[in-house]
Amino acid sequence: MLTHSSFLQANSEAYEWMVEKIHTIDRRIEPETVLRQIVAAARFAAVFHPGRFADGTLENLALDIGAELDEIPTEIQINGLSNLHKQNRRRVLHVATEVLGVGGHTRMLYHWVCNDYNSCHSLVLVNQRDITAIPNWLSEAIQSSGGELVIFPAESELCQKARWLRATAKRIADLVVLHHCPFDVVPTVAFAIRECPPIAILNHADHLFWLGSSVADIVINLRTAGSKHTAECRFIENNTVIPIPLAESTKQMSRKQARQMLGIEEDQCMLLSVGRGEKYRPCGAYDFVATANKILDHQTIAHLYVVGETAAGIGPYLNRKLHNRLHFMGSIENPSLYLMAADVYLESFPFGSNTALLEAALCGLPVVPAYAPLFPLLVANNDSLHDILSNPLNEEEYIDRVDMLIRDSNHRTEFGEMLRNRLLLDHTTDGWLRRLAKMYEETDFLMHSPKPIPIASFSLTNADIGLSLWHIMANGKSSFTGIPENLLNAVLCHTSFVAKEVGNYTAARRNAWLAVRQDPLAWSPWRLLGITTMGKTGRSLRQLLSHAKD
Repeated sequence: MLTHSSFLQANSEAYEWMVEKIHTIDRRIEPETVLRQIVAAARFAAVFHPGRFADGTLENLALDIGAELDEIPTEIQINGLSNLHKQNRRRVLHVATEVLGVGGHTRMLYHWVCNDYNSCHSLVLVNQRDITAIPNWLSEAIQSSGGELVIFPAESELCQKARWLRATAKRIADLVVLHHCPFDVVPTVAFAIRECPPIAILNHADHLFWLGSSVADIVINLRTAGSKHTAECRFIENNTVIPIPLAESTKQMSRKQARQMLGIEEDQCMLLSVGRGEKYRPCGAYDFVATANKILDHQTIAHLYVVGETAAGIGPYLNRKLHNRLHFMGSIENPSLYLMAADVYLESFPFGSNTALLEAALCGLPVVPAYAPLFPLLVANNDSLHDILSNPLNEEEYIDRVDMLIRDSNHRTEFGEMLRNRLLLDHTTDGWLRRLAKMYEETDFLMHSPKPIPIASFSLTNADIGLSLWHIMANGKSSFTGIPENLLNAVLCHTSFVAKEVGNYTAARRNAWLAVRQDPLAWSPWRLLGITTMGKTGRSLRQLLSHAKD
């Protein structure tokens, strides 16, 4: 029977096909090729949820290559790295794939370094494609702590980077904290042997498939829900929870001054939302823009400002016009001026933003969290606030909460202060440092112990189905927006698309042709049929055209 689970099953079949192909390559002869294919498979699994969050069938290949890494000829030297001798301070080595000026992940790393002033912090960037994107405030924080910033050449081979990372960790670290992206295979290869410092993974992507379970000695979750999920779905028993570190907000100007700088009128009720563009893309009934339009229609004094997306960026995903009081402001590295000017904060949906919501609440803003999420970890749910900030049950309740906060300025102030005071206890300075110190008490005595992880079975729960549906809508390349009326054609198109993504052009062409036959007047099946017929040649041509545009 055809249901919404068919999208998830298509993802799983494409993932399994790709992993099976990887196993046909001899890792001893072509280790670099195998690793690049592992990256591709993990990237696919992170974008198109395959009913797994970790999988030994894929990851254990990288672990095996890491165990044999010293036998693979590479250049071990990396210039500019000195020894950080063991002193009285703990040496923490943070490892990130890359950092950006915009987004919560880099700010979270920055706040950790700034708050934990008793430790020496260094940072390795494994694949920093744009050196100019490294924020000065992060580099300065690393330097001020007494640590080093090490940037691997982005174009270097994966085995080479793994050798460098292993050598760096042995030289300058008592503890390694991984902030890597879900499909970064380098840490798994680097730390595949016991002769390394203990490895902690910061679970900033708890809603996604990721690599690294095999080398994790402990996982640092940012919420209790993430900890339970890690134990159940990632084969890692040693879990801890530390709140997202935040910097206490010190308002540099008044609300009135901030509004004057932004050109926003004093009598306007300013609603604010902050998040990456994909977080606002509609998924079936979950349509942030449609809900925003309803709010603005009957609250004539309200304007909603969205920081992180442009009108042009969201436009292709919408089947309605933007309200004239809905303003998409684009990407802004520091949204603090908007936070100081705002009255109410709205969490994005269907994909929420934990850090952005917490930063708004820390500024004293009342917040309205996302409603009835497709997948529990897609939205903010914070241990410090769970008893006073529940998710609305549906769109109607979401709108009602916004309406109440718009109408009642006293309630806005009281609720905002209540949220702020809760966060001050756990997410800043002494409260957060106590949680960190407790974790260090454990990591100081950990011994690194990498080991293979089990083969993951395909999971078909409602949560898995919901997550796969969001991935379909948010990817930006799928052939439809929203859950369509013609479910059969949508499933055929999606099955063709994901087969094409992993290189299975035979299955991609077959499903595209079935989609054409099922609905010959639709444009998307014909487009897919053309692309899949061209196969690898077409993919190479599209890549050349893309590079030419850049």
